[in-house]
Amino acid sequence: MQKNTPAMLTGLFAMTVTLLIWSGFFISLRASSQSDLTIADIALIRFVPAALLFGWLCRHKVRHIFQTPKRYLALICWGAGLPYLFIAGYGLHYVPVADGASLIPGILPLLVSGIALVCYRESISPMRRTGLALIALGVVCFVAKSLASGQPGMLTGYAILILASLSWAWFTIAMRVSGLSAMEGAAVIAVSGAALLLIGFLSQTMTFHLMSVDTQEVMYHFLVQGVGVGIVSSLCYTFAISRLGAEMSAALGAFTPVFAALMAIPLFSEPLSGQTMIAMAFIVIGALTASEVIAMPVNRNKAVKKAMR
Repeated sequence: MQKNTPAMLTGLFAMTVTLLIWSGFFISLRASSQSDLTIADIALIRFVPAALLFGWLCRHKVRHIFQTPKRYLALICWGAGLPYLFIAGYGLHYVPVADGASLIPGILPLLVSGIALVCYRESISPMRRTGLALIALGVVCFVAKSLASGQPGMLTGYAILILASLSWAWFTIAMRVSGLSAMEGAAVIAVSGAALLLIGFLSQTMTFHLMSVDTQEVMYHFLVQGVGVGIVSSLCYTFAISRLGAEMSAALGAFTPVFAALMAIPLFSEPLSGQTMIAMAFIVIGALTASEVIAMPVNRNKAVKKAMR
């Protein structure tokens, strides 16, 4: 049984926009690691404008949001909110943009399917198993590259990025089964992120340098993180999940490293090595194979939702 064509096309369009913005997200985080901006500054730019916008738009839906099972809300807040941003940003201090952009979205299908298999005893088709094996091989290639280059610090970065991807995998599943709309999901992410930032500021556990940084740099991050990632991609990705499903959305996210790596070449002088391109190829091809192209059993989401109860 196939998904209807209009829903599929709108979901694919939303996912394409998301991929372009995600590429800018990795570029922005990498740029912040080379400037005076802290991850808390980036988070402030990302979450506060989105919280103001989505908080206002969803002001009449607060009751519905709080009727959502709290475990779903917690996973959404963690997996795509402030904790995820801190984990991803910290990991990108250790590795090139191409590596980070490959690992976080690239291994999402592996982690999403792994969660479904281990936690909910769902079956995995032969095609998906093949794709997941290719993704795992790509991760192994990245680790081998780090060991061969004599940079053990990159292994730390890879471990952190895999944790970030695991967080995003839980968010993807929770968002799909929560029953929240794209705008409601975006509001949960943004408002929770802004609230945690306020706690960090009041407790003096987070450092902010926003007022002492060049205005042009702040505007760049505002456009990429505040408008692009915080508002547009939050809506687009949650919308794509509702139209394409969690696993296909996660699989299509594997295209992110291709765009991000090409952008990083002129911006950060990060050339693509042969090992990096091979690892990226395994992950991208594996993710597409794991998505099983377009066909998805429509009862899969019901099975996951039933298992999470």
